[in-house]
Amino acid sequence: MKIVNWKLKTEERGISLYLAFMIMTLLLGIALGASALLMAEISILKGIGHSVFAFYATDAGVERALYLDTTLCVEEEDRAGCLEEQFDAIGASPPAGSIGLSNGASYQLEAETPGAGGCPADSGYCVKSTGSFQDARRAVRVAR
Repeated sequence: MKIVNWKLKTEERGISLYLAFMIMTLLLGIALGASALLMAEISILKGIGHSVFAFYATDAGVERALYLDTTLCVEEEDRAGCLEEQFDAIGASPPAGSIGLSNGASYQLEAETPGAGGCPADSGYCVKSTGSFQDARRAVRVAR
């Protein structure tokens, strides 16, 4: 059995240190890139949860509008006008008014006459409910 003695030339000393440093730099870059992607995905998932709360606040606003319509505005000729007055009375009209819910979400209500905005011309009136929770906002327009 022959033993080989490897001797590095003077200009080759330190190449292993340089290669180890470059490999560690590459691995650190990959790890930082992956962590940045994960953090972005986590914030997106958190936003989806906020969106659900905002949508439920929007639904609560629609239910409140239908309740006001069936109890207070049944006999009115101008139901959109009656609803707008009711929304102002409870403080749910934009831009300043909104109804807060127990979970921190809130909603705003707007009554629209037929043919105005996105309200169909063949409907009696429309109600636009906008719910918000932290940085998420969702809106629904209901025609009746």
